[in-house]
Amino acid sequence: MSNDTLTHLAAHHGDFEDFARLMQQTASGRFNQVWWGVWRQYVAPVLPTTGTVVDLGCGPGGLFVPLRHEHPQVEIVGVEVQPAMVREAQTVAQSVGAQVVVADLSQPLPLADEVADVVTLAHVVHELPWPLPLLREAFRILRPGGACLVYDWVRQPLQSYVDGSEITEDLLQHFREHCLFTPDDLAFLCTSAGFSVQEVIGRRGGRYAMVILSKPERI
Repeated sequence: MSNDTLTHLAAHHGDFEDFARLMQQTASGRFNQVWWGVWRQYVAPVLPTTGTVVDLGCGPGGLFVPLRHEHPQVEIVGVEVQPAMVREAQTVAQSVGAQVVVADLSQPLPLADEVADVVTLAHVVHELPWPLPLLREAFRILRPGGACLVYDWVRQPLQSYVDGSEITEDLLQHFREHCLFTPDDLAFLCTSAGFSVQEVIGRRGGRYAMVILSKPERI
């Protein structure tokens, strides 16, 4: 586990006990009917009944429960490094028969090549100062023909991001991290890691984007 990673995360989020609870409380807004509509169109068709889903940067495990409801027999593997998030994720994982791997996403993942039928990265890419190695790792662990779903903040005007809040130094730092990439930038990063882009979908008035990716079959 990298101390640099934990320091960066602490500076970004502060009290992780509170943040983990907030992430759980707001999970239904992230993984809502739009998410599952996209999932059923692009992801579910390539996910075997007993396939494997790897959720990179799973946080407190907010995806675990609805994913288990959607796919009762799949293997669910969450990957997380922040201790408070890991504790919460492990509790949720026990309730749904999932697994949590403790690993730093800025380092090579302790997962085998082509182990996943589906890989998800929800609100993860913006957390990494250098995200391309993680995207390459996501590509490595995904089987050919599998799907990857990236969901993250994208660039928007400062006024839209502030949305009536007080402009503080902390808010501007979050703006820099959350709004670095356009949707096309995010897609370009993913193609640079080897993925093929199936679709880029804006969400919540352009504040976020979902990038649906595939790993080409071997010729």
